Amino acid sequence: MQLRALRYFSQVAKSHSLREAADKLFVTPTAVTRQIELLEHYYGASLIERSPRGIKLTREGEYLAQVIQVTLRELDTVKEKISSSQSIVSGSIRICSAESLIAPFICPAINDFRLLHPKVNFEIEVGSAPHVAEALISDKADIAATFYMPVNAEILITHSCSLKHKILMTSNHPLASKSMLSLKDIAQYPIAIPPSNFSVRQLLESSAKREGVTLDMRFITNSIEVQKRLAVMGLAIIIMPELTVDDMSTQERLISVPLSDSVMGMVKVDLGLPKQRAISMATKTFHEVLSRRIEAQNMRQ
Repeated sequence: MQLRALRYFSQVAKSHSLREAADKLFVTPTAVTRQIELLEHYYGASLIERSPRGIKLTREGEYLAQVIQVTLRELDTVKEKISSSQSIVSGSIRICSAESLIAPFICPAINDFRLLHPKVNFEIEVGSAPHVAEALISDKADIAATFYMPVNAEILITHSCSLKHKILMTSNHPLASKSMLSLKDIAQYPIAIPPSNFSVRQLLESSAKREGVTLDMRFITNSIEVQKRLAVMGLAIIIMPELTVDDMSTQERLISVPLSDSVMGMVKVDLGLPKQRAISMATKTFHEVLSRRIEAQNMRQ
């Protein structure tokens, strides 16, 4: 039995789709199917079930997927230890982050890191704070960054910083000429905002309730790209952290105005690691690079 078959099956278990797994492995669906057939022959059991909705693992497949995940992680650790003994940082780093932290923090840190360690691969996933925390707890991520990381005994928050929230809109929007905005100001206009499991939505609803303000949450989407497009088209205003605003406002032709609310005005960014799980040398080194960027943000305040 080849290691390739284990890696292919592990990707199928994550993707629940032969085609999606093949795309991520840069091979054909036929090649993936062949490796799964080899595993089924080796173990003498069916590992997957095909249906119109996609791929579902059998009971035997679920068990094998769990074992393979642990085995592959241990093999990667061995590879990293060997590389470390040769003064080479290698392997892969799985990052789970809030989407709006990718451009101002994650990507610049990756760029700095790869200048010294080009052999490391990255897997990057985005999601809400609960999703980010769950990815770290369930060993689907090695390092995590989000707004207001949920408190959990299995998560170690190593660094934090605060960012200012700003309101973004087109240059001809009625609010664009103001130097500061309140919740009452923005309540008059449609807002594009993430779903209720995102911290910015929870903070906004809490602040609005405190102020007795009813907001027009006209567009609900977890995609920053969709939010930006709605703002550029003049269909909505959006709320973004300051660094993300700086990253995109020029190219997207949006005006940013600070929000004066005591709660919504600032947002906390948390960087986390698994508390009870050993991390690789690559993850440890990348964490040091990323933490320096967060510390630099604290020094600017």
